[in-house]
Amino acid sequence: MAEEGQKELTRGEMTFNLETANLDYLTHSQFILGIVETVILRLNQQCVLDRIEIDQSANRLKLQIPNISELRSYIQTHHLLTHVAQSAVANGHSAITVSISTPFKLG
Repeated sequence: MAEEGQKELTRGEMTFNLETANLDYLTHSQFILGIVETVILRLNQQCVLDRIEIDQSANRLKLQIPNISELRSYIQTHHLLTHVAQSAVANGHSAITVSISTPFKLG
């Protein structure tokens, strides 16, 4: 999503053949973080990622959704700080304020 409540920037879907896909990797949080990095790197320089929404059907393989500390660590390690929402905190430091939500879906 764009900063300041702008409209949604991207929405996507991937399909994998369960017989040939590496399910351990596809359900691991690193898979999700890699997708997030790909999206971040393709945003215009003036865009800032402020929210990640991950839908997951109840009757599919369970994804390991990254928690906020995994996301923060990944963003810092991959030098993506200039592309994500941040807020000022004490001593002139910044805190990453990207939220991760997983809407409840049935079916």
